[in-house]
Amino acid sequence: MAVLSRLKLPSQILQKVQSFLKRATDDSVEISEELIEQFGEDCKEAIRKQFTTKREKKFRTRMSNAGRPLCQLQMEKKGIKGEGQPYSNKMRNSFGDLIEALSVLILKSAEVNVNSTQKGVTYEVGKTKIKGTYDIEIDNIVYDIKSASPWAFENKFGENGGFSSIAEDDPFGYMSQGYLYAESEKKRFGGWIVINKSTGEWLVTETPKDDSEYRNKALETARGNFSAIDEDKPFSRCYSDVAETFRKNPTGNRILGITCSFCPYKFPCWGSDKLQYLPQQQSKGKSPRWSYYTELNNPKPDDAY
Repeated sequence: MAVLSRLKLPSQILQKVQSFLKRATDDSVEISEELIEQFGEDCKEAIRKQFTTKREKKFRTRMSNAGRPLCQLQMEKKGIKGEGQPYSNKMRNSFGDLIEALSVLILKSAEVNVNSTQKGVTYEVGKTKIKGTYDIEIDNIVYDIKSASPWAFENKFGENGGFSSIAEDDPFGYMSQGYLYAESEKKRFGGWIVINKSTGEWLVTETPKDDSEYRNKALETARGNFSAIDEDKPFSRCYSDVAETFRKNPTGNRILGITCSFCPYKFPCWGSDKLQYLPQQQSKGKSPRWSYYTELNNPKPDDAY
């Protein structure tokens, strides 16, 4: 992979935002009535989107799901019933939309050069037109805005993670999503503007200056997924299970990896008669870690329960 280097532009974005928020904390700042009104409209649209707009039931490929594991897309297209979302899902999604609306208000008020927001774009793969809507364009560079948990803020997007970490492990398809948005407009993808939804902190996870290798891989992944879905290629599981370890020693059991563990289709994929959700079998702690077991060759003795 190409050597990562930081762009000056994202740090300027962050500096302007931090400076604006610091001034607002110390005293008061001016925000135009036009921006406040637009923020109100964006919030209204967020609520309509999450609560009153009817969801499209028919599966379709789109930029936001282009880079997800192909096996998930195939399950979804076939109409396989996965795990339902918890009742808190709407709240979580609404938080993300409302934080995004607030972040746009702040970026504009901080005199960041915002060219456009929420712009619909189209990308052609063969005869198929894939649609999407990117979050924001700043100085002719496309960015995606993400609200993140404290853990993701630090370990996925922040100092313990960053661009190379996302590029290496991207089960949500963030890379393909971002590069498709930018490629549709023949512009550069700048990375992710990230807000910690717990602390309010900001960071910019930028793409490297020479990102052609990452861009090509992200677009190739998306095009491959689109083609496989259009051609109805046979289902093939993208991940295998992994050997379980306890205190760095193999237990003889096998479990799902992280990506499969969070997949809503894990039971129909692996078999509800085979997959078992159990506490770590060798642990004697009061609150052991739970895992999805695919092979239970070394179970906990019956009398240990």
